[in-house]
This record gives sequence, C-alpha cells and structure tokens, in this order.
Amino acid sequence: MVTPLKGTLLLLAGTFALGGTSLLISTIAADPLVIASLRCLLAVPMLLPLALWELRRVDRAASLPLRTVVGALVAGLALGIDYSFWNTSIGLVGPGIATVLLNIQLVALPLIAWLVERARPMPQLAAIIPLMLTGVAMTAGTFDVGGVQLGGVLAGLAAGTAYAIYLAVIRRTAPATTKPAPFTVLALVCLSAGAAAGVGAVITGGAHWPAEPGTWGQLLALAFVGQVVVFWCLNVGMTGISETATSTLLLLPGVFALGLSSVLLRETPSPIQLTGCAVIILGAWWASLASHRRRRGRESSAVDRR
Repeated sequence: MVTPLKGTLLLLAGTFALGGTSLLISTIAADPLVIASLRCLLAVPMLLPLALWELRRVDRAASLPLRTVVGALVAGLALGIDYSFWNTSIGLVGPGIATVLLNIQLVALPLIAWLVERARPMPQLAAIIPLMLTGVAMTAGTFDVGGVQLGGVLAGLAAGTAYAIYLAVIRRTAPATTKPAPFTVLALVCLSAGAAAGVGAVITGGAHWPAEPGTWGQLLALAFVGQVVVFWCLNVGMTGISETATSTLLLLPGVFALGLSSVLLRETPSPIQLTGCAVIILGAWWASLASHRRRRGRESSAVDRR
C-alpha cells in the first residue's frame, strides 16, 4: 500500500524528472521529431519486462479489452504530436517556458469534453481562460518586442492541446476494472507515438538518425527517465494521495524546468516572462481545483439521489 508520504515523494520525484527531461532534450543534437520518435520507440523494450510482469497478474480480457487497446494506440498518436511540438517549442523558447506552456491542457480538457460530449464547461473557465491567455502573452514576450518567440509559444500551446487529447482518450477508454495494466498500455502508447513522430520526421524531411554514440546515449537516458521512471513514479504515486494533491503536484514540472534552466543553462527569462509563467501556473491550479470541486459536487448529488 502506498502511504500519503510515499505517494507525495514519488510524485515529487516524477515531476522533477519530467522537468529535467526538457533540459535533456535541449542538449540533444537531432531533429525535434526524431527525438520524439526515438524517445518513445527506445522506451518500448524497457517497458516490455514490466508489461509481461503485469500481464501475468491481471485478467487480460478485463484489463485489456479491444476498446482499451485501440484507445492506447489512438492516444499514442496524440502523444507523438505532443512530443513533436514540445521538442520544437523547447528549441525556440527554452525548456522552462516550453514546459510551463503545457499547462494549457488543464483548460483544453474541459473544452474537449464540451465539444465531444456536450458537457457544460465549468463557469470558472470564463475567468481562467483570459487569465491564462494573458500569461501566455506575457511569456511570449508580447509586451517586450525584443523577446517575441511566437512560433515557440504556438508550438507549446499545440503540444499542451495534443496532450489534453491524449488524456481525454486514455480516460475514456480505460478498462472498467480495479486491476488495469498501465505499463502494457504505456508500451502500446509509446509504440504508436514513436511511429507517429517518425512519420512526421519523414514528411518534414528531418528523418536523419543520429550518428554520434553520445547522442544515442542521451536518447536512451531520455527514454528511460522520461517514459519509464516518470510514468512509474506518477502511476504509483497517484494511488497514495488525493486527486487535488496530485493535480497540484503535477504543476511542478514547469517550476522545476524553469529553475534547472536558470541554474544549469543560464537561461533566465525576463521578469515579464517569469510573471507570465506564474500566471499560467496559477490559472492551471485554479482550473484543476475547480474541476475537482465540480466532480465532488456531482458525486455528492448522485449519492443524495440514492
């Protein structure tokens, strides 16, 4: 059993590792889409032992129905797009800001639910969306003409939106069982994501595989830390703490990435950009908190009707 303390420590370790992956990506001399592809494909053999281990302990028919398998492959396509845009954003605006921009997924998720399921979005979004867009504008350097990196900001927003699609598909195709097979699903996701990013690299003409052994070492480290370690810490840690605490801790990768970029890469954003990042994180925290309160309200109402 995972205690709240262990769960918190695992989440902190996972979010720190996730924040550090953006710095690692920024040092790899390869096309952004190639990095995205190899990050996922190299993780598949690493995940295979974990997948085989859990497949021996679950009811495969209940844990991996066709809906879940297809959902993992479709979600992988979205994740491949997410990684491709995120890597591009890292190269243009730096690892710290690019990681913060991913928080737009907390606003994109309820909007996707509204478009797909006609689920009325929470009323707080009327204030949260302008707040986060203001933060994005500040982060992009809109108020400092010399610092504008519009392409990198748009790539970061596209990455966050694609990640929201990934989450939406994964959640809606999860098996109705208390014993899922998360690492098997993750292996399928990585296989699909790697293929999607690889096709993108071929289409854009960037499919040139690294020739230096050192680059392959960096890619192996990225696959291990960014896929195996991060997802293991998050998947296990989430079982020991509340959803509200989880969603709050999941805002930390951007903070860690900004701090690490400043210390290790000497890439300190301007005061306006730092303020914009803080506004984005505030908006994401508000959206997450409002979402959980709304869910609890619905659950309480359902209990009362019974």
